[in-house]
Amino acid sequence: MEWIDVYIHEVTKRLPEKQRNDIALELKSSILDALPENYSLEDVKAVLEDLGDPAEIAKNYRDAPSYLIGPDYYDLFMTTMKMILQLAIGFAVAFIFFEGVITYLNSDQDWTYIFTAFGKGIWTVISTAIQVVFWVAIVFIIMERTGVAPYEIAGTGEKWTPDDLKNITVIPKKKGITKIDIFAAFLWTAIWGTIYFIALDRVGIYTQNNQETGLTLLTPIFNQELLLSFWPLVLIVLLCELTLTVYKWVKRQWTKSLATINTIYQLLYTILFLLIILQPNLFHSNLINELSQLFNTTTTSISSILDTIIGVSIAITIISAVYASYDGFKKSKIKNDTLL
Repeated sequence: MEWIDVYIHEVTKRLPEKQRNDIALELKSSILDALPENYSLEDVKAVLEDLGDPAEIAKNYRDAPSYLIGPDYYDLFMTTMKMILQLAIGFAVAFIFFEGVITYLNSDQDWTYIFTAFGKGIWTVISTAIQVVFWVAIVFIIMERTGVAPYEIAGTGEKWTPDDLKNITVIPKKKGITKIDIFAAFLWTAIWGTIYFIALDRVGIYTQNNQETGLTLLTPIFNQELLLSFWPLVLIVLLCELTLTVYKWVKRQWTKSLATINTIYQLLYTILFLLIILQPNLFHSNLINELSQLFNTTTTSISSILDTIIGVSIAITIISAVYASYDGFKKSKIKNDTLL
């Protein structure tokens, strides 16, 4: 990747997405106009050095002034705040989720408790965000008042030079792993892990007798004793899934090693799924009878429907695992853009 392109990328990544293309074209035109006809690498470096730090250029392009913290500290402040916000809110949501599940299971709360827990979760997220913004702002205000330079805060100890572009790796969008993907993976692991180990007996068919009593469990769906007998294997798969998600968080892009770990996880998950779903006594003993009475049909019809659901679930799981493995290796082969 050309030095000019890397420099422009470092500028535009700090700008709103809708402005990036126009500003990239404008900035590239300005740089090329400043270069001689047969320019060399040294000419490019000289022009880029005259332009200065990409963060400063991006700040000048913004529509709104960035004076929450002093202009020289704004980009570093926003980066730090976003990073801490993600961690703090993530831990807060996880804590509220597990606390809500445990409270629900250990009390006589009905299903309406979900709304109470949801409201509490929203307030916790808001209060956590306020605390993070406040304390991070205080820290940066103190740093600015004491005269600490932004590049010293960032830990480089040096001012920006064009040679810093050599250390920049531009990850293509198709190869990158977004924060939303990582958060969704953590959330999914927390949900199914909690249901399996804590709330498996609550997964069932519910009926509402009247408004006062609320929902009543008619029958569990699964044979809880059978499913819990697989807990060592489930725990292994759960830990593998967490390891995979953490590794994604660290790498932030698909690599060959990540794709290999993903394939191993997909294989383990598929094997465990098949071991469980092919058990003849997978469902609760009362499920078929209760469903036949509920829908006014025969037990044979219900059994046939359940067999179809099992077959479709197996097909979807295998196809999804194969595609996820293939897609991981495919993305890992996409080359990053770099000057080196």
